[in-house]
Parts: sequence; structure tokens; C-alpha cells
Amino acid sequence: MVKTKNKLERWWRGMVYVLPAVLFFSYQPLIALGSSESMNFELSLPLIWLVIFDGVTVWLMWRRKLLLKNWRKKWVWLLLPVWLSLSVLWSLNPLRGILTVGILWLVYLAADGFWSLKSLFNEVGVKEKFWKTFFGSSLVICGWCWLQCILDLVGVGREASLMCAGCTYVSFGFPHPNGFAIEPQFMGNLLLAPLFMSGYFVLKNKKYLWIFFILAATLFLTFSRGAIYAFGVGMVVVTVWEIWQSRKWRELVVWPVILLAFLFTLNAQGVMAQASRTNDTYFTGVAKVLNHLSLGVINIQANESGNVGAADGSEEVGGEAAWFDGYVEESTDTRLRLSGAAYEVWSSDVKTVLFGVGLGGAGQALYVNGLSPAPKEIVQNQYASLLLESGVVGVLLAVFSLGLVVRAVWKSPLRIVLAALIVAYMVSLCFFSGLPNALQIYLLPAVIYAIGLRKKLVS
Repeated sequence: MVKTKNKLERWWRGMVYVLPAVLFFSYQPLIALGSSESMNFELSLPLIWLVIFDGVTVWLMWRRKLLLKNWRKKWVWLLLPVWLSLSVLWSLNPLRGILTVGILWLVYLAADGFWSLKSLFNEVGVKEKFWKTFFGSSLVICGWCWLQCILDLVGVGREASLMCAGCTYVSFGFPHPNGFAIEPQFMGNLLLAPLFMSGYFVLKNKKYLWIFFILAATLFLTFSRGAIYAFGVGMVVVTVWEIWQSRKWRELVVWPVILLAFLFTLNAQGVMAQASRTNDTYFTGVAKVLNHLSLGVINIQANESGNVGAADGSEEVGGEAAWFDGYVEESTDTRLRLSGAAYEVWSSDVKTVLFGVGLGGAGQALYVNGLSPAPKEIVQNQYASLLLESGVVGVLLAVFSLGLVVRAVWKSPLRIVLAALIVAYMVSLCFFSGLPNALQIYLLPAVIYAIGLRKKLVS
């Protein structure tokens, strides 16, 4: 009995160790199981990890007689998933709703496992192993992202480089990597947790400065506005809080590192634009970055052709033209259009206002109302999607659940870094929706919270 229990504990801890690494493989490799007119059926490594981990967690909690312990205190946490589960009954896409709610319950079970079995993190060496995998896997993936760009520039096909269709140098004149994620915005989002944690560790140990620099430089390399904006907002939260609490300015040490990382990547993007087979130059590459990230505010244009060009007005020569010459308004317009369409359908009648169209039904609802070209197109804003699918009741329960999270986080020694990470994730959810490609948003804060309950983050 004891040997079985110890083996289970080792299995459980081992799966926690590999979680940060597994999350980076949210889209590659992928097991395709077919598709319907409204969705693709796919299995990824994080989803497989989640199923196995929950199985081990249930078994271990049952052995420790923890499975049903304190359920009276936990019921308030279940109000949101219970409501979303019920909403499947009136969903316009019940199959998608069932699969989504299944993943949701798996996430809740994993988070409860982190909390209920938190004592397993107290064994000597456990926390060191977790942070080693956490930062080590992040740095390896950063290296892959830079290598992806090089492979794209030298002509390696997307089948080998795993670049997404819109990630190659032909888009802007320079590549922006998606790692093993489906898009750069998800790759950038995956870097948020290691960025905030390395930034926190910088204040304790300056050796984390180079880790923070590499992570920040790679975040800028993804060229994801959503992830970059989210990071900026989160860092402002951390900085203001730490200065207010300590009345010291040492917390500002990370900002010069962020600036240097941005300038390093900006120059690298300029060099890649010059090296690519487009007619872009170093200058046009840099100009496009500034134009896109500033939503068109910083507009360095000089040549008569209307393309971003050199300050002296000289024409670009040689090579093919990149798809975009700076800020891609269509990207923003599409998100705003879909959010507006979601609001239009939601406000169409009292029943939908209160209860929504059911979990998983957003894409179908937009399609049947003639507001999207296909039922597969989803609302690229988690808040608008939640409102449309679960109604006012679901939104109120989500706000209540967020309040529970804030209350719990505020008891943690890591409360400010966790709060900043959660704020950053909340900002990023304005740019996409869905669970399978963004499990890190819900799993990493939970495991970091459990590990950080004691002030000593390493044994």
C-alpha cells in the first residue's frame, strides 16, 4: 500500500514537473481525428497530459481520502462550470459544448489537485526541479523560435519549420514564429508566465536577468500585439505595486532590460527583412514593426509608392513585395466585427440576454444570423464569447469566480506576481477565445499558487 502510494506520488510530481514543457506543444504534434462543418476534432499533448494527470490525481486523492473532503467549502467554485454544463442543454452546437465543458471540468479537477495535494511540493528538491523545467523548457522553446525564423529565411518549407501560414517572411518581410503553437499570439501568451516569474526572481537573484532578457526578446519576436500589450500591462501592475510597498526604485531594474530586449529584437527584425527575398530593407522592417505595434500611430513612410520606405524617399528595389506594409487593420477590424456581431446576437431577445445561446454555440449563432461566413469562425474575444454563450447569468458567475480567485491569490506570498500574471492573461483574452490552445492560462497560475504558498520558493 505504501509503495503504491509513493509510486503514485512520484508519478504525480513527475507530471507536474513536465507540465511547463508540455504546454508549449499546444498544436504540434497534433492528432487529427476528423472534422465537422463547425469544428475540428483534434488531440494535443497538453490535452493528453490533462487527461492522464487528472486520472492520477483522482486515484491519489482517493487513496489519501481527499476526494470528497471539504466539498462543502468547494461548492462555490463549481457554480460557473455547473452553469456552463447546463447551458449545453440549449446550445446551438451541443457536441462542441459537450467537448468544451469536458475540458473545463478537467481543468477544474487539475487545479483542485494542485491545491489538495500541495503538501507534495514540500519535499526537498521538488520546487527546484519544477523551476528548472519551467525556465529550462522556456529557454529551449525560445531557441526554437529564433531557429524557426532562420529556417524560414533560408528557404526551409513550413512542413519542416512548422511555421503557420501567416508567419513566414512573406507577410511582413521578416518571419514571426509560432513555436509549436497554432499562432504567434498563443506562442507569445505561453511566455507570459515564465516572464513574470523570472522578473520576480530577478529581484532576488540577478542571475535571472539574462533569462528575463531572452524571454522578453522572444516575446517581441512573436510580433503578437495581444501578448506584448498584456505583458506591458502586467509589468506596470508589478512595478507600481512593488514601489508602493517597498518605497524603493530597485523594481525598475527590469524596465531597461525590457527596452534592451525590444531594441535587440527590433534590430533583428530589420536584419531579417534585409536578408529576406522580399524587396524590404532593414529600415522598412523596423518601420513596419513600429507601425504595427503602435496600431498605425508611428508611421514612417516616405516613398511615393505608398509603401513603408527609407527616410530619403528612395525606392525599394529587387525581390517580391511582402503582403503587409505595416499595421494590419484587418486583424483589429475582424476582432471588433466579431465582438460586435456577438453583442448583436446576444441582445436580440430576453432569453439570449439572460441565458445565452449555450456553451459552444457562438460560432453557429453568428453563422445562422448571417454574421459570419462559416460556423467554424468563432468570436475572437473570450469576454464577448462568454456573454453570447452563457448570458448575463454566466458573466455574473464568472465575475464571482474571479473574485474567489483574487481572494485566494491575495493570501499567497506570490500574490503580486500572480495578480500581474492574471491581469496579463485577462488582457490577452481580448484577442482570442477558447480552451484547448490556451490551457496555460488556467493551469499555470494554479500550480504556481500551490508551489508558492510557502515564502521559500526553493528548498
